[in-house]
Amino acid sequence: MFRQISTAFGKDNFLSRLLLAGIILRLFLYITLPGFGVDAHGEVINFILEKGRLPLTREVFCAMHPPLYYLLSLPFFYFDNIHSQKITQIFSLLLACGNLYLLYLLCRNLLEDIVVRNVAFLLAVFLHSFVTFSLYVSNDTLAYFLGTYIFYALHRYIQNPTLKNEILIAVLLGLGLLTKGTFLAFGPSLGLVVILSLWKKNVPLISIIRRLALFIIITLVLGSYKYLENYYAEHRLIAHNIDFFYYMPANTFIGIKSLLYFNLKQLVKFPTYFQGDPMLEHVYPIIFYATFWYKFCEPLNGFELGSRTSFKYIGSVIYIIGLLPSILILLGAFLKSLSVFRFFGKFKSSSGENFKKGLEEAAWLSILLMSILLVIIAGCKYNVWVCFQSRLFLQAFFPIIWILYAGLKFVREKSKFAFNVSALSMLTISLLYIVYYFTEGIHILLA
Repeated sequence: MFRQISTAFGKDNFLSRLLLAGIILRLFLYITLPGFGVDAHGEVINFILEKGRLPLTREVFCAMHPPLYYLLSLPFFYFDNIHSQKITQIFSLLLACGNLYLLYLLCRNLLEDIVVRNVAFLLAVFLHSFVTFSLYVSNDTLAYFLGTYIFYALHRYIQNPTLKNEILIAVLLGLGLLTKGTFLAFGPSLGLVVILSLWKKNVPLISIIRRLALFIIITLVLGSYKYLENYYAEHRLIAHNIDFFYYMPANTFIGIKSLLYFNLKQLVKFPTYFQGDPMLEHVYPIIFYATFWYKFCEPLNGFELGSRTSFKYIGSVIYIIGLLPSILILLGAFLKSLSVFRFFGKFKSSSGENFKKGLEEAAWLSILLMSILLVIIAGCKYNVWVCFQSRLFLQAFFPIIWILYAGLKFVREKSKFAFNVSALSMLTISLLYIVYYFTEGIHILLA
């Protein structure tokens, strides 16, 4: 049986079958998963519809976010209501399926090893944090779509750094900033890509400065609304709802233990924070790990068997199985960091496809690391454990697939047995997610 599975994953068209499976899963979850998640984004849309204007940051709990998702959701919400949001959720479903298709294109075109690519793509199809937050009525779903679209457009630009492709990236980055502040992490890397791409083509310095200025102007014109509004209303560019609304005690940091402690045994024993171990809420690695692989802090998202009943221990199994893919992701990140350092060590002498590949991979890795760093900075600033959720950097999801791919490819080259075990861990965790989704979904349908 394992040989048959291995043969299937070795076929080039198997990736399109995984894409279809992912779309079917998202359709099923649209039917069963309530539209409102852990955050009340529907309140912002409802405010706009009732008041005829955008809310200030302190007027509605989620109004700290830029308004693009809410404005685009209005035509759907017009036929909806604040208590259901199922029609509005159609917009999230469309974005989720579009995002998965873009990831499919990126993996098909840029990841060469077919078997390894197909195994890595399982993460996009089934990962809990990525799938569910792509389907809520939430700006996350638009942020994830735009983030992936930027990586797709970035590849086109590096292959052909024309003004047209440059403007497209600037527009996408501006729309990203008009959706969520986490796109601030994309700006420095994309700006550097523009500079280095034009420099490598021997474009005159004054032309590089002009095109970079145009890039920045387009981005700021499209994306600066919320930051200017905050400056006008709050006298600062960035304002968070934690500044105005009581959320929870700001006491996450407890010293070095918050940074370095990782107790998988305790997490397995208490897989969610609901009736869990309060100590785990103070440990950053635990929060990142637990919110990446399972619903550690989502007790009220409609799928509550996995939070409030013994069914939550499927999360414990996911945490255990997810340890190996996590190690592979870290391995891939380490290997690609080395290759990026080597690229910058000799980028002046690099040419042709080697330069393009090195620059693109450097951009992927730097955007992911900057996105994670931005989440950490926000978490440290507000000292609230919910700021350390992994879903907050999943607009940079393609690089995560890529470094998982790199880790798997390295293992495959070193040991066939180790690769088979690694692939089996990805298959197992995918099956566990299927069990979770369909158990929760059928329970909702029968309730």
